[in-house]
Amino acid sequence: MKAKRILTVSSGKGGVGKSTFAVNFSLALARVAPTVLVDLDTGTSSVRNTIDVPVKKDLYHFFRKGEPLEACLTTLPDKLDPHGHFRNFAFVAAPKHAMEEFINFEDMHRYRLMRAINELPARFVVLDLRAGLDAAVLDFLPHSNSGILVFTPHHPAATAAAGDIVKALIFRKLRLVLSEEGPLAKDRETRSHLATINALLDKVEDVYDESLPNLDAFLKDLLLALGEVPAVRALAETVTSFHVHFVLNLFNGIRESYENAIVPFVTFLQRYVSSHVKLYNLGWIVQSTELHEANCRRHPIVLDGPSAGEPVGQKLKLEDLDALLLGNPTPAPVSPKDFLLEVNPEQALVEQLEVLHAMQQDSAARHVRDNFAYILRRA
Repeated sequence: MKAKRILTVSSGKGGVGKSTFAVNFSLALARVAPTVLVDLDTGTSSVRNTIDVPVKKDLYHFFRKGEPLEACLTTLPDKLDPHGHFRNFAFVAAPKHAMEEFINFEDMHRYRLMRAINELPARFVVLDLRAGLDAAVLDFLPHSNSGILVFTPHHPAATAAAGDIVKALIFRKLRLVLSEEGPLAKDRETRSHLATINALLDKVEDVYDESLPNLDAFLKDLLLALGEVPAVRALAETVTSFHVHFVLNLFNGIRESYENAIVPFVTFLQRYVSSHVKLYNLGWIVQSTELHEANCRRHPIVLDGPSAGEPVGQKLKLEDLDALLLGNPTPAPVSPKDFLLEVNPEQALVEQLEVLHAMQQDSAARHVRDNFAYILRRA
């Protein structure tokens, strides 16, 4: 079996529909390949409360009873999947109640869980992480991209917090590159600069120190001071190759989403992170009473099928997903001198607005039952 793909779903704040998205996105993905959704939303067991199916074993049994993670899989009963369209879907529920091993992951428990996740019988594993930003969330997020961030035009604090997640992730990656055990430390000349570079990076990360407001200013100063040495090239490549994927929930028109979500999110990244990170709007979930009613019935809306015709997800082939799904394309060669150039902050906003208008032209982006497969296609 080929190596599985692990996709994370996170949000800066609760109440933005993260778990609803994770469940329905996983179901759409299961139409293409075996998919397991793992509920790591500690303390709430959100997935269990979203799907009306009895759970016999969950992560409590994995941590406390020594059960294999595969034994904790829950599949859909016939009443939810009468035609077997989602037989490739399963989920691992969080414990019913909070437990220490699950809330505060020690290294031992985290490594054990990650090993078990990697052994699950699935091509794709979706991790529904708890809302917010802490070590337990960061440890499960990827190094090369943001995973899928979910936020909404109706929750400004969640949009700002999504920016904080991106900032934390990219700084974590830079710290790894600059660590004593990192690739740069092997070069004697570069090693001599690491302490100085890390001290400057501290200034960028410190929101109360405005001398270096973002990574663009940081790299510009490094380039002017050190020239195009390997360390500067590696840091520039790390920043420009970082990918941010996001989904807009409760979409209710382009103007509202652009002004209340896109503009503050992009502006935050430009001001406090970098204008050079790559932004990908994967799509939106339209505001819908139908979705709300499905959630109240604990009947994921994707189970009802598409609004009309063939599901968008069915048009995808597994090999397409292997190549496309949150894959980071090989970045074009980057020159550190690019950070000396003035970047037009409006350009990124114009590009995102154009994306919104382009998505609106696709019929699959208009109905909530088609939104999840549409996002899968764009991802």
